Amino acid sequence: MKKYLKGNSVRDSQEKKYYFWLGLFCLIMVIFSINLEVKASVPILRVGIFLDCKEITLKGDQGLEIYEIPTKKSLFVQKDNKSLKIIAEPKGVKINNQSFKINQGIKVIPTGNGFLHVEDKKYRGHIEINIHQSLLRVINVIEIEEYLYGVLKKEISPEWPAEALKAQAIAARTFALSNMNKYIEQGYHICATTNSQEYGGVFHEHPATNKAVNDTRGIVAIYEGEPINAVYHSDSGGYTENSEDVWGSYVPYLRSISSEYEEIVTPPNHQWNCSLTEQEILSKLNQQGLKLNAIEEIMVSDKTDAGRVKSVAIIGGNKQITLKTNDFRLILGPKLIRSSLFTVEKKGGSILVKNPKKSESTIATQDSNLEEKTISEILKEDRDFTIPELLALLNRPKGDLKPPATAKAEVEQTQVSEDLTFTFHGRGNGHGVGLSQWGAYGMATLGYNYEAILKYYYQGIQLTKLY
Repeated sequence: MKKYLKGNSVRDSQEKKYYFWLGLFCLIMVIFSINLEVKASVPILRVGIFLDCKEITLKGDQGLEIYEIPTKKSLFVQKDNKSLKIIAEPKGVKINNQSFKINQGIKVIPTGNGFLHVEDKKYRGHIEINIHQSLLRVINVIEIEEYLYGVLKKEISPEWPAEALKAQAIAARTFALSNMNKYIEQGYHICATTNSQEYGGVFHEHPATNKAVNDTRGIVAIYEGEPINAVYHSDSGGYTENSEDVWGSYVPYLRSISSEYEEIVTPPNHQWNCSLTEQEILSKLNQQGLKLNAIEEIMVSDKTDAGRVKSVAIIGGNKQITLKTNDFRLILGPKLIRSSLFTVEKKGGSILVKNPKKSESTIATQDSNLEEKTISEILKEDRDFTIPELLALLNRPKGDLKPPATAKAEVEQTQVSEDLTFTFHGRGNGHGVGLSQWGAYGMATLGYNYEAILKYYYQGIQLTKLY
């Protein structure tokens, strides 16, 4: 019995050790798999930073290495921070005067803990350079959170309240995720300009905006389970706009709303004026293939319910061009025509000036009574005649007849030309759809948090943490 109990005790101890180590192993694997899942779920963005250029200058803070895509064959190693030049060639690239035949492109990775420099900018992540029609497409491959570090300061002031910065961080993150396929056929997801979002790399980072990114890590705005197209603009001018009135397609969360919060913080371009001459506008139209020889009128042809200009008619030389206002702004310049909330005032152009012209048949006289009396009646008057009056009498036709009525003075028309100028008087800044950045600033000043700000400007959305 004692042996049996002793045997059971040993067996129980061994089983306890077995299950302890098994449980510990499972726990480690769960933690490890969770870490892998979180790391894998952070989206990687391919950002087009320099597109279709003939050559580019690169360097690494602590050197760099260049590989061929997709073979991963090492092509070039730079062990210091000296610059090197990459030039596009018909069948590949030239790196510091050494030519390499490549099919798809090259990958540039910094060595050590340094960053890569492309031209005069510094970037996190690594660089890929693709060849397209003997030109270079330079792409920054980077995690989305690090990408956002280089976006926020370009889009919003780091001096603004923290809740406004957080709202912008979530909007920018959501916009990037929603637009990841915009340029996929060109080999990248989004570009570094206002065609997507402005992105400036490491030199445009700031502690306050980086903190806003970190504090909202992984949070996105969704509608019916999908990241929204979180478009934003600088200043609504008092009302945001429906998506269909700007871009033609209805989006349920991009609805026109009243936005008076900008008034609290007085944006710099809340009210603006811009004057352009006829020739300046014609030049900009012609550059886009819209041919007009002259402009007689620029008319607001349609307005939205929010009071914004929906379309513009340009009339000249028996021809009319009608443009959606957003296209009209982009052609003339979005920093000139800052929003679609404007009126148009016309000044100058060709005008007719009427000048009186003396008729040769008019009888010159200082006394209108001479025109109504015969010569006999005039001479019988007991008064002294002036020399012009006597000359007028001598020029009378023979006979003692009343002269014909004085001919009316003819009118001479002179055409005077002044530069035709169109002045636009407007409010707000940007396309007016979605989040108003200055409106978010005003709301944050009043104590609203980032969730309230985003749900005000994007109707019916929810916030969720993806990773």
